[in-house]
Amino acid sequence: LFFTALDTLIFKNRFVLEYLLDEFVTEDLLRSSLRALYKNNPDRVDDELVKSFFGPAKQEGAVDALGQIYTNDPGLTPMELHSIYPEKLDRIPLQ
Repeated sequence: LFFTALDTLIFKNRFVLEYLLDEFVTEDLLRSSLRALYKNNPDRVDDELVKSFFGPAKQEGAVDALGQIYTNDPGLTPMELHSIYPEKLDRIPLQ
C-alpha cells in the first residue's frame, strides 16, 4: 500500500517528479544517498559515480524515464528467467 501511494503521489505525478529533480536533487544529496547504499565501503563513492547519476537526472527526458522505471512492470526475476531458459543460462551461477 505504501509503495502504491508513493508511485501515485510521486512517480506518476510528472509535476512533482520534475520539481524534485529540478529543485531537490543535488550532487551532495546523491553522494550522501550513494554512501548510504555502499555501506560496506562508502569510500568507493567518488565524483565520477555521483556524476554518473546526477548528469542523467538533469537531462531532458529524465522525468519520463524515472517515472517509467518506478511504475512499469519490472518483468521476470533472474531466477524465473533461469527456470524458463535453463539451456541458455545454466552457465550463469545464481546465488
